[in-house]
Amino acid sequence: MNSRGKQIIKVGIIVLIVVLLGMMLTHCTNTTDTKSVKLDKAVEKSKKKVNAEKPGKNKVTDEDKASGQEEKKEETAKADSSNKSNTSDSKKDNTASTTNTSSNKNNSSSSSSKPSNSGNNSSSSKPSNSSGSNSGSSKPAEHKHDWVAQYKTVNVPEKGHNEQVLVQAGYDEQVPITEMKEFSICNNCGADITGFASEHILNGTCRRYHSEWREVVTGYNTVHHDAVYETRYVVDSPATTKQELTGYKCSSCGKTK
Repeated sequence: MNSRGKQIIKVGIIVLIVVLLGMMLTHCTNTTDTKSVKLDKAVEKSKKKVNAEKPGKNKVTDEDKASGQEEKKEETAKADSSNKSNTSDSKKDNTASTTNTSSNKNNSSSSSSKPSNSGNNSSSSKPSNSSGSNSGSSKPAEHKHDWVAQYKTVNVPEKGHNEQVLVQAGYDEQVPITEMKEFSICNNCGADITGFASEHILNGTCRRYHSEWREVVTGYNTVHHDAVYETRYVVDSPATTKQELTGYKCSSCGKTK
């Protein structure tokens, strides 16, 4: 048998399983509806009996009580048989477990509300207040905020000022005064014979001389120089960073303030 035939057989088996599950679910639903109708009738009968047993009205005869007890026994037997059938259905198919469980819960709740004695109908049918107490005890605890300080980094620029810095102090300068003068220079010995050239030539071994013009310092002029300053930038505080508080944030829920 090829793979295609095997796939067709698998699909057929799955379809049959789905059909069977649908039939079982329909059967369980019909059984539950039948039980609820019968239980409602039993409750109405029990209420009528309670009303009949109130003071000022006719008492129920022994025959009526016996017939009522027999009807209760029949209804209890029917409810037990339906519970057994539901239990067997739930064992056969695990996929229908949720539906059967809900039907069993409905049956148990209806059977618990069914009166066992005609005189205790009012007390057995009262709803319990356990749900109200449970809802009050399950109230979530009030959230307490855990506030954490939030900061941001702020850049602080440097601060400074301009000031005059001394580069050179003031001083007085002596500037020489010069002029050109004529000098007599001996050709033989090179001596300065200005003013007595004739005597030097006649009385010595030197025979000749010549004239030269030289720059001569005749005096000095005092020149005052002022102090020299320049502008420089002086840093008072360097650039830095600081943490600035911006607010608070809850560490668990994220709320801010």
